[in-house]
Amino acid sequence: MNLYLMKLLFLISAITTTAFATYALALQEDSKIRWSDSVVETEEDGKGILIIPMEGQMHTDVNNAVYSDLVDRIKEAKPDLIVIEILNHDYQNEFSQLMGWGDREEFNGYDKDDLVNIARTFHVDLKDIPQIAWVKNASGTSTIMALSWCNIYMSPDGWLHATMQVARMFNYINAEDTRGKIREAAVAHAKAFATFGCKDQALVRAFVDPEVPLSGTWEGKKVKWEDSLNGDFIVDGGQGMPHLDATTATELAISSGIVYNLKDLLVAEGIREYHIVGEDITEEIKRHKEMWRNDYERASELFLDAEQFGGWATGDNTE
Repeated sequence: MNLYLMKLLFLISAITTTAFATYALALQEDSKIRWSDSVVETEEDGKGILIIPMEGQMHTDVNNAVYSDLVDRIKEAKPDLIVIEILNHDYQNEFSQLMGWGDREEFNGYDKDDLVNIARTFHVDLKDIPQIAWVKNASGTSTIMALSWCNIYMSPDGWLHATMQVARMFNYINAEDTRGKIREAAVAHAKAFATFGCKDQALVRAFVDPEVPLSGTWEGKKVKWEDSLNGDFIVDGGQGMPHLDATTATELAISSGIVYNLKDLLVAEGIREYHIVGEDITEEIKRHKEMWRNDYERASELFLDAEQFGGWATGDNTE
């Protein structure tokens, strides 16, 4: 074979290899949307999907009064599946809080009664309807709420951040016997969330109690969690708290998988054809957040005005 022919064959081979590699790379980069292209949204065929947004500040934007009032209407919509979309941006950890990083309007309190009531609404009042929690991001309070669902999926950039807020209910107590009793009372609700969410109590408790360790042992495809260091692997040695990204949560079988969009989630559940139901319910929940925030901003302005005018008022003008 002469040198010219060898060069020609080499050039053809190089062009073919490059073209194939480029095509393969394009498929790979686009795979996150291609694999769910076969999921079709229809007007009324397939499974009825109801979207329940839980986005924003816990106990204000997200509170049980909103959802409990909608129970009858949710049942009337007859969804085949409820998708709970959780998006919360609280402090990611104690250091972030000390540094003052983040948006103050997103910071959460911790009202365990409201949390339990939200769980009761969905897991008792609406127990006959299959449900999935899609965690786009969860920090602190919303993480505990998210763990109350048996079936959790996560967005690629989502996290499950623990919270120190429960610990503040007993950390200030020095008397050990008294502290121990109050501590157990403060974290008791973790057992209810574990029961609702088909999880070991040790797992949920680790997200609210910084003094307990967390380790796990694989049993088939599931992990058996315990509040000790005796498991096959250790997530929390007892001096910190769990902060799990989407990949880690999925590898540890806390999350059922990572999804980019609604269609990804549905195909992961074996749903290829669907239609949206209860759109008025979804919109009403979104409007609640908008109205609450607008009303709060207006009330804050009026309060400052009242203080200012109160300071100016003297004599006959005081009343």
